Amino acid sequence: AEIATGDTLTFLDAHIECSPGWLEYLLYEVKKDRTAVVCPIIDVINDDDFAYLTGSDMTWGGFNWRLNFRWYPVPNREEIRRNYDHSLPLLSPTMAGGLFTINREYFYEIGAYDPGMEVWGGENLEMS
Repeated sequence: AEIATGDTLTFLDAHIECSPGWLEYLLYEVKKDRTAVVCPIIDVINDDDFAYLTGSDMTWGGFNWRLNFRWYPVPNREEIRRNYDHSLPLLSPTMAGGLFTINREYFYEIGAYDPGMEVWGGENLEMS
């Protein structure tokens, strides 16, 4: 991130595979609101047979009392706010920390990644 020169940063864990057209929507939302941190829906490729499984737009990120990141059902109040339109962004209290697009300046305004964090998994809470 420190050597990036563009207006936005996109972080992807090494195991992420992108579908055609996945980036444009993320960039659009950040362009509309420089403080937006945008995560795509995460689809799954089955590790046994490589079957493609569509991710759910009915879950959002959260964490349990052990601070483990988990997916939880989207509450009804958020469905009402979006008028049940699943094409609209979902306002989530947390996010997957290694899969998002953000305005580069805003990333540093909110503190960026902690340079001392050396273990996988904490970025979910850190960026939330």
